[in-house]
Amino acid sequence: MCYKVAIVLCFAAFAAVVQAHGDDLDMDSYSRMEIQPRNKVDDLLKKLREKVDEAMAKAHKALEDAKAKVNEEADKIQASAKGKMQGIEDGFRAELDQLKQKAKDAGVNIDDCLKGNEDDLVNLPNNLSNDMIHCVSDKINQGISYAEDALNQVQKIVDEVENVRQEIKNCGHGIHAIKCLAKLAVKIEQDIVTLPTKIEADVVATVALISKLKDKVEKCADSKVDKCENDGKTILIKISTCVAQKIVT
Repeated sequence: MCYKVAIVLCFAAFAAVVQAHGDDLDMDSYSRMEIQPRNKVDDLLKKLREKVDEAMAKAHKALEDAKAKVNEEADKIQASAKGKMQGIEDGFRAELDQLKQKAKDAGVNIDDCLKGNEDDLVNLPNNLSNDMIHCVSDKINQGISYAEDALNQVQKIVDEVENVRQEIKNCGHGIHAIKCLAKLAVKIEQDIVTLPTKIEADVVATVALISKLKDKVEKCADSKVDKCENDGKTILIKISTCVAQKIVT
C-alpha cells in the first residue's frame, strides 16, 4: 500500500510541475519529464508479466497433475471392477457346469436351454467392461474439458496483460501522458496482486472439480459390476428353470 501511494505521489508531483510551468516547457522538456514515469510503468509491467507467467506455469502444472491423478485412479478403479466381474463370472460358470452335469446325469439334452443364454453369460464381463471404459472415458474427457476451460481463462488474463503495452502507447505524450501513465501505474500495481491471485483461485476450483470425477468414475465401475451380477443371475435362473423342467418331464 505504501509503495502504491508513493507511485501516485511521484506521478502527481510530475503533473504538478508540468501544470505550474506548462508555459515555459517545450516539447523536448515534456519528453524528458515523461522518461521517469514511463520507465516506472515499464518496470511495473515487466513485474506484472513475470508474476502472471509464474502463475500460469503453476496453473499448467497443477492442472496436469490433477488430470494425471484422476487418470491413475481411474485405471485402478477399472482394474478392480474388471477383477470383480471376472470373479462373478467364474462363479456363474461353476454353477453352469453343475447344471450341465446334473442334466448329463439325468440323461437329458439341454442344448435349447443353453442356446444364446450361455454365450450371453460368458460374454457378460467383457461387454460390461467395454461399457465401463466408455463411461469412464466420458468422465476423463470431462476433466480435460475443465482443465482446458481453466487454461483458456488464464490465457485471457495473459492477453489482458499484453494489452497494457498498447494502453501505455495510447497515453501519448505531454501532460496528458503523465496523468495517463499515473493511472496506469496504479492499475498495474493492483494487477500485480489481483491477477495471479485470480489465476490461482480459478485453478484451485478447477482442480477440485477434476478431483470429484473420481466419485463419478467409481459409480461407472460399481454400476457395471452390479449389472454383471444381476444380469448373470437372471440368465442363470433362466437356464436353471429350463433344465429343471426337462429333468422333471
